[in-house]
Formats: sequence, C-alpha cells, structure tokens
Amino acid sequence: MQRQSDGFKNITASGVLVAVGLSLAAATSLGFARFAYSLVLPTMRLALHWSYVDAGAMNTVNALGYLLGAIFVTRITDRLGNRRSFILAGVGMTVALGLTPISGHLIVLLALRAVAGFCGAVIFVVGSSLAQQAARELTKAGAAVILGIYFGGAGLGTAISGALIPAIHLDAASLWRLDWGVLALLTLLAMVVAVIAAYRVEDPPARSVTERHLGHFRQLLPAIIAYGLFGFGYLAFLTFQVALIRQQGQPSSRVVIAYVVFGLVATLSGFVWYRPLAGRRPGLVAALIYGSGAVGAGLYLVSTTLWVELVAGVLFGLALMSCSTAFGVVTRAVLPPSLQTGAMGLATVSIAVGQSLGPLVTGQIADSHLGLVWATGVGAAVIGLAGVVSLFQRTHDDVGLRA
Repeated sequence: MQRQSDGFKNITASGVLVAVGLSLAAATSLGFARFAYSLVLPTMRLALHWSYVDAGAMNTVNALGYLLGAIFVTRITDRLGNRRSFILAGVGMTVALGLTPISGHLIVLLALRAVAGFCGAVIFVVGSSLAQQAARELTKAGAAVILGIYFGGAGLGTAISGALIPAIHLDAASLWRLDWGVLALLTLLAMVVAVIAAYRVEDPPARSVTERHLGHFRQLLPAIIAYGLFGFGYLAFLTFQVALIRQQGQPSSRVVIAYVVFGLVATLSGFVWYRPLAGRRPGLVAALIYGSGAVGAGLYLVSTTLWVELVAGVLFGLALMSCSTAFGVVTRAVLPPSLQTGAMGLATVSIAVGQSLGPLVTGQIADSHLGLVWATGVGAAVIGLAGVVSLFQRTHDDVGLRA
C-alpha cells in the first residue's frame, strides 16, 4: 500500500510555483478585496459618518455581488473558457478597487463593492478549478497540498493587508482613500502573476450538456450547507472584529498582530491539514477545521490579553481557508474534473448567501443594546454549527468504511 508521504513527494517544483502563482488570485479576491475592508472600515466609518448598519451593508452588497458571480461563473466559463474568464474578472476587480477612492458617496461605494464581489467570485472559483487541474495527476495527499497552497493565498493577502493598512492611515480618517489605492495596486501586481500561472495549466474539460443540472451535486449537500454557514459566521466575525478590538481600548498594533497572525497561519494551514484530508474521512476533518475556527473566534470574547489573542489568531487562521481546501478534496473524491468548477461555483453560491446575511444580521445586533460582543459571538457560534453539519458529509471511501 502506498504511503501518503509518497504522494507528497511526487509534487514537482514547477507544480508548486504554479500553485503559488494561482494563490495570488485568492489573495486578491478575498485578502485584498474582502478581508481588508474590516481594516479600512473604522476610518471610513469615522470619515463618512456611517452607522454600523451602513458598514455592514458594504460587506453585504459585496457578498451579493459575490453571490451573482458564483451563480453565473459556470455560464461564463462555458462561453469564454476558464483562463479568459480569469483575466477579464481580474481586470474588473482592479478597476473596481482603483475607483473606490474617487467618491465618498455611499451609493457609489456600494456599487463598486458589488462589482468587486462579482469579479472576486469568478476569480476565486476559476482559480480553484485551475488548481484542481494542476493537481489532477497527484495522489490525494499531493492534491491537498496544491489546493492548500492555492486557498492559502487568501491568508497571505490578509497578512499583507494587516501589516500595510494600519501603517498607512495610523488612525487618520482622511487617508482611507490611500488605503484603497494601495489595495488596487497590490491587486494589479498579484493578478499579473496569477494570469501567468494560469497559462501554465490546461483549461479544465468543459461540461457536457447532460452535466448541466444540479442533481450531480446532491451528494455534496452537507459540505455545501456547512460552507454557507461558515460564510455567515466568519464574515460576521471579521466585519466587526477590528471595531471590537478598538472598543476594548487596544492599540492599533493589536489589530496588526491579529491580521498578520491568522493571515500567515491561513497561508500555511494547508501543510497542517493535508495528511488528515488525504485520509478516508475528509468530512470529519472539515468538522475539525470549522471547530478550530469557532474556538479561535470565540477566544476574542474571552480575554484581551496578547497571549489569548495569539492563540485565537492561530486557531482561526487554521480554519480560515482550509475549509475551502477540505471542500476541494471532498469534491475531487466524488466528482469528475468536468464538474469541479460547477461544484465550487455552487459552494461559492452557498457561502455568498451566508456572507450576505452575516454582516447584515450582526450589524443590527451591533447597533442594538447587545453591541459588538454579541455580534462577534454570533459569528463564532455559526462557525461552530458549520462543523456539526460537516459531520454528515460522506465520500465513496466512507461507504467502504461502513461496508
């Protein structure tokens, strides 16, 4: 019987470089365009006189755009192909972020956040499909490493944002425009590298007409529901986490520490989970991943000490993007390559629905007498619920275990 470590050894240096290049697309679609918003939010809210509902609405419309992108991504790729769709979405994302500093009008900013969300979904889903294609000849362990590198790019984008954005504005509300300008430049550079990597991978096979219905994905239902619950929980948590840290009287350096820690851990988390995910119960491993995220988010409510924050950042970072890796591993185990773009698109629809509701619901909680602590606590609890649902996910290997 071949050992899992043997699967890890068959990864080539060129394969790793392609995965790293593609991971910059995840850094763009999630790290720069989505997660970084929480870092800019306090200064934007101060400068533009927003309520927490206004602040939550910015992430809600971004998630709605993400939802539309996820719904239409397979139609777009059926017509244009994966790589061309990847390029056009990257251009759209760069333009949307580049125009964000021009206006302080809420309606304009909401529209640009929606466009960024749409393009971000296309980038993320197509990038994951290309990463799956890059790993097509590898064993389960090797594929989990490649997917972990790709999805970990979002953590890298988060860590870079966490280090740069607070250093730029230094609590000066008038500099929120500069923050978005820097994020747009980073997006341009990252997408250039990601597109080069995309052209090192063959386009995934197109879906046949008979594969274009949702019935093929019913065996992934628990994983898809869990993914959506995670979207609600993690984005609710991230939207108001920075505001909570500042409400607790912590210095800006603690915000930097939080983002850099869980961002870097998310970048490397694929190397922590690849062996368990290569086993016969990836659904169970996904539940452990979600559980790590729930505990990490919850710890921010327990104590404001630096050591607790560091532990919380590590645990949350271990889940932040590894849930996507876990979904990719499950998808690879039960579906042919031609359906994997569609599966990730459907999962992205689910997570986008959760992301749309999370900031809006918890924004209402934050504006109420319950405040920020309850808002972030609800986010942590829903992440935990995702772990429970994930326990019900089965693959073909699970059938063999029960036989």
